This record gives sequence, C-alpha cells and structure tokens, in this order.
Amino acid sequence: MYRGKLVSLRPFTEAESARYLEWLNTAEAASQLGRALPVTPMEHRAWYEGLVDRHDAVVFAVYPEVDSRYIGNVWLWAVHPIHRSAELRIFLGDPEARGRGYGTDACRVLLDFSFRRLNLHKVYVYVLASNPRARRTFEKAGFREEGLLRDEFYVDGSYRDVVRMSALATDPWPPPALAASEDSQPPPAGT
Repeated sequence: MYRGKLVSLRPFTEAESARYLEWLNTAEAASQLGRALPVTPMEHRAWYEGLVDRHDAVVFAVYPEVDSRYIGNVWLWAVHPIHRSAELRIFLGDPEARGRGYGTDACRVLLDFSFRRLNLHKVYVYVLASNPRARRTFEKAGFREEGLLRDEFYVDGSYRDVVRMSALATDPWPPPALAASEDSQPPPAGT
C-alpha cells in the first residue's frame, strides 16, 4: 500500500473490478472514455484478466484515508523499460469523491512510486483541452504542459483537442503534498 496525505493506493482486486464496471457504464463515464457501447460483463472480465497478466501496466485502487471506501483507480500504462516512461491514467468513478483533492493526491503518490520504485524518468498524461479542471489537477500533482494535439480524440460526436502533460524525475520533486512526508526522498541521482 502507498499513502499520500488524502488517499492510499492499494492493489486493484477482482471485487473492486465489479464496482468499476458499474461506473464504466454510466453516461458520464462513457463520454469521458469515448465509449459508444456499454461494457459487457464478459468484456470486462477479459479486460481484468488481461490486465493482471500485463507487464507494462501497474494498476491501483484509490481509497480515501478518511473513510477507506473504494473510489476509483489510478494506473501506469505502456510502461517502457528502455525509455523509462509511462502514461498515467486516472478514473474516479465515485461522484462524491470528486473535487476533494483525491485525484491530485493519487497522482502525486503514483508519481512518487513511478520515480522512486520503478525508476521511471517520465510520466505523461493526455487530457481534453476543454477540461480545465482535470488540467489543474495534473498541474497541482506536478505535471507540466508539453503540447496540444489537435483533433486527437473523437468524443460525443466531434473531434477534440488534447493536451499532453508530463512530469520528469528531474523536475523539482517532490510535489508539495509529498514534501512533508518522512519517507519521501528525491529520485536517485542520475535518473
């Protein structure tokens, strides 16, 4: 388990996967994820089983420290051992969990894990340019804007611009939420 100020990251289990499926099939999630059709239980089970077998993904369940209920997931995708990079993805399915700083804290904890435990050099995210709230979350977590990808995603019947943001192990680290933690240290020298 990995802890931040507001959340802890735990292994993503099959039991949590069932709740995740419920969240995926809401209209809001379908729009955010660019899904036209609902996710079937069989499709979801195959996804989960494939995820467990992947060597280029690390998935955590997110739990607030205050009440220890499962609120979503944060994960690294496409972990590249040579480039030492990965894409960060996050999905907080519990609507009551949004706007409380949990997403920012989960990203900070995952960045700390990425740089200290996995020795990654770069973690990047893609965020819709039309979603300033998400962009601010990533900025507070330590990400910086890299560039704009025009008409990158097709969402809700139209193409949308996407901003790519990243955090480097060589950036000022740790972000403010981790600086006060006793066990947070800068990434190893030379990373």
